[in-house]
Amino acid sequence: MSKQIFICGCEKDGKIEKESVQKLRSTLEEKNIGYTYIEDMCGTILKNPDDLESLYTAEDAIVFGCQARAMQHLVDNSGKKIEKNVTEYHHVEDENQEEVISQLESNTGEPLKIKYTDSWKPWYPVIDYERCNGCRKCLNFCLFSVYSVEDDGTVVVSASANCKDMCPACARVCPQNAIIFPKHAESPIDGGEGDGTENEKTDILEQIQNEDVYSVLSARRKNFQVSLLKNDQFKMAEEERRACCSGPDKKEEVKEEEKCDCDCNCKEEPESKCDCKDGDSNSSCC
Repeated sequence: MSKQIFICGCEKDGKIEKESVQKLRSTLEEKNIGYTYIEDMCGTILKNPDDLESLYTAEDAIVFGCQARAMQHLVDNSGKKIEKNVTEYHHVEDENQEEVISQLESNTGEPLKIKYTDSWKPWYPVIDYERCNGCRKCLNFCLFSVYSVEDDGTVVVSASANCKDMCPACARVCPQNAIIFPKHAESPIDGGEGDGTENEKTDILEQIQNEDVYSVLSARRKNFQVSLLKNDQFKMAEEERRACCSGPDKKEEVKEEEKCDCDCNCKEEPESKCDCKDGDSNSSCC
């Protein structure tokens, strides 16, 4: 069976250069290779999911669009894709695009189009569950109830439409870089690989195999005493969150959250030896 080809044009507040998309479409048409053009996959997945049935059920598919990791988890999180099916994801400007196309069969049909006509701008987070460790920082930081917790403890994006346009604050507080905003301009927030500094060597087994076990464990003990989140990232996230709070009630909510009874720095960098109790509980506020 030939591969089914899909192209996302990201037309709603485009993340992708239109010229690149048009060049790819022209190349496929010149070679008489059939494809399905999706005007905006982020929007269609939420507003018209049935329109993407051909993508979810394709036994062997290739999707061209924005960042491969963003598209993969966008589709996987929909819960509609048949797991056994094989789907490759490539950036529309992938340097290996020519090689990928050279392996496709020709005479596979006329181009099809999946339209996105909704006025809503599809700006919302996608969780990369291969990185998420369930710490719930995103859920606790978001003021707009975008996230919730399933019965098994899994954090999910349950109210995408509550997300504030162009606010990526929850992604900045994620220590695992597991929160993706596909339409954001920066990497790794957009699902790109970034510079890798935040997630370097997180696999303890890999480190122990390649380095001295005592030095690895000693370094990790030190790491547990400090925040994995860079201060500048946290400050940027707070500023973005404040900008989304346009009403007086929301502003007061942020102000209240910054308060703490002791002099600890729990809202920015939890202190491992803090004795302050969280309300009436016996738990430390840090």
